[in-house]
Amino acid sequence: MSATATTTSQEKTPIKLLLVEDQQLVREGLKGLLALHEEIQIVGEASDGAEALALVEAMGANKALGAQGALDVQMPDIILSDMRMPRLDGLGLIRALASRALQIPVVLLTTFDDAAAFDEAVRAGARGFLLKAISPETLLQALREVMGGGTALRPSLTTRMEQVRGAGERAFVATDQPDPLSPKELQVLRLVASGRSNTEIAALLGNSEGVIKNHCSAIFSKMGVRDRTQAVLRAIDLGWI
Repeated sequence: MSATATTTSQEKTPIKLLLVEDQQLVREGLKGLLALHEEIQIVGEASDGAEALALVEAMGANKALGAQGALDVQMPDIILSDMRMPRLDGLGLIRALASRALQIPVVLLTTFDDAAAFDEAVRAGARGFLLKAISPETLLQALREVMGGGTALRPSLTTRMEQVRGAGERAFVATDQPDPLSPKELQVLRLVASGRSNTEIAALLGNSEGVIKNHCSAIFSKMGVRDRTQAVLRAIDLGWI
């Protein structure tokens, strides 16, 4: 098989998606919309985070059997979840997955452009945070970005940044174009944006926690920010993540 044929085949590999939404009409609407695109494959659906967690755990158990040739199990590449749901909401689902070492990125959908909700999602480790009012094209692009290892934290960023900057105390004192980050610092920043702790980042990058703390301090200094949330918001504003 030629290199061109191999690349084409890889490009056609669909994004396997688990859809989590408590309102059936909304869930069916999203399912129908996404089913129109060959690059998306719905491998499961759930009405809340608790049901989604149970489904993922069952998929993981079945996949272990499938490794022996018994089953062909489709684990999700991404979980697309409503943020506010009964029993276990989207934030709770992210935390529950992390506590079980289930590293499946979660993209949250929300009805309202809520600054507090955005901050909460970033801290919890959401890889995406999108308004339900977005276009199908924007949703698809966000899923592609997350599938590629990036983030899609874009509720209404202009509004969000204005809220942060317009607070009683300026969110950060930074030049229009801060000092560039080194490749390693940018890698750390992107992991920070995904919600990972210093301990988790250290394990992923094979460094000590102290080294990661030093990188974070350098990042904050270069960007003119005080903490992780402000660094993520500033990086989004600059188009770095």
